[in-house]
Amino acid sequence: MKRFLFTLLSFFIIFFLLEKASWYFINKAPEKEHDRRLEKIVAGSFNKDLIIIGSSRGVNNILACQLEDETGLSSYNLSYKGVDILFQLFILETYLKFNPSPKKVLLLLDHKHTFAKGNPLFFRDDLLFPFSKYNYINNKLIARGKRNYGSKIFGLLRLNRKDFSTKKKKVLPNEVLTDCGSMPNPIKRPITLEYQDEKLIYQVNNENPKKIEAFKAIQKLCQTNNIKLITVFPPNYKAFDFGFMKRFNQLNNSENSVIIYDTLNPIYINESIYFDESHLIRDGAKIFTSEISEFINSNK
Repeated sequence: MKRFLFTLLSFFIIFFLLEKASWYFINKAPEKEHDRRLEKIVAGSFNKDLIIIGSSRGVNNILACQLEDETGLSSYNLSYKGVDILFQLFILETYLKFNPSPKKVLLLLDHKHTFAKGNPLFFRDDLLFPFSKYNYINNKLIARGKRNYGSKIFGLLRLNRKDFSTKKKKVLPNEVLTDCGSMPNPIKRPITLEYQDEKLIYQVNNENPKKIEAFKAIQKLCQTNNIKLITVFPPNYKAFDFGFMKRFNQLNNSENSVIIYDTLNPIYINESIYFDESHLIRDGAKIFTSEISEFINSNK
């Protein structure tokens, strides 16, 4: 009996020590991230007039500091590479939960990929894992089936293998964040682009209903919180997708504003301003950001 009690006590002591140690790594995990914008959202660090949400087209193609200078509206870019509209909804929900409501939200669209099934955009759980110290984030991972419910209680269940590394993530030249949250591409990729002028038919049967609902939820959140929602069609190195725009207009509330890049401006068929067919380099982003500023200033 004594041996059993000794073994049981030893187990609890070891478990207690491991649990304590796990929280050290969990609390240190955010410090290894170069992009801590999500942590700032949850910490309630923002009080901006305007926020930008979207995928890489948002974080690369809009320069929030320039937008702030040109409009006088304090601005911040909360777009993330590779994320879909479900993740963008999560960002807006989280922002509104912990921070004062902005006056305006710019929602960058991904043209035909915005509502599509099986495209390269998705809900990036990997962006949440480093910030598991926050119960709100951990609860979201639980809701998404990425964490065990027991992680509400035990830190050991919040740990990832990467949390044990002491190295900070390497920052590539096109991953450097500006003070306003944008991540412009400094130079063009060493590839030759071919302008695509083919007009494609938009496939409604290829839509993901959850993404349609996410767009409706974003509109509802903005309406409820008295936020002006401005949806933005950014430039691509291809013909404008009128098929998607027609479908988008069926889903968009009439009170929302819509910005479409100047399709008649020959600069947008100039390969030199593009990083690749879907993203601008910094010089191109300056041009596109100025278009957005002009629209905002003329519709105040």
